[in-house]
Amino acid sequence: MSKAGLAQFQQVFIEESLEGLDTMESSLLALDEGGDGELVHTIFRAAHSIKGGAATFGFPEMSSFTHEAESLLDEVRSGKRAIDGAIIELLLRTVDCLRGMFARAQAGEPLNDAVAEGLRNELAAAMGRGVPATALQARRDADQADAWSI
Repeated sequence: MSKAGLAQFQQVFIEESLEGLDTMESSLLALDEGGDGELVHTIFRAAHSIKGGAATFGFPEMSSFTHEAESLLDEVRSGKRAIDGAIIELLLRTVDCLRGMFARAQAGEPLNDAVAEGLRNELAAAMGRGVPATALQARRDADQADAWSI
């Protein structure tokens, strides 16, 4: 397939994935307000589609990043882990990060940045891998210290 043909399909993938991110975000917000467990399945399916499409269309960094979120969602979906405010907040930040990755993909820029790498570490830590929880708390404290207040 020509690069022009692949680019056309990549654009469709990006548009559909952005819709999937909207679905993930609205479902996460509904869960935070006490929505039912079926929303977790909806969120998981959207993440799974993004992960698979990213791998297919040449975005391995995005696929790997989304895999971390999908793994966390799978634990929630299977009942190994309860959904709580901290997980919802982490997944909402994941949605925002993925939007940034898609914007960089459209601009022809590298997909990973410091935010994506930090969030990947947080997702891994939430699964019991990677960065120790104390490092995550130190990062959150630093983020809060740098936050603007209006």
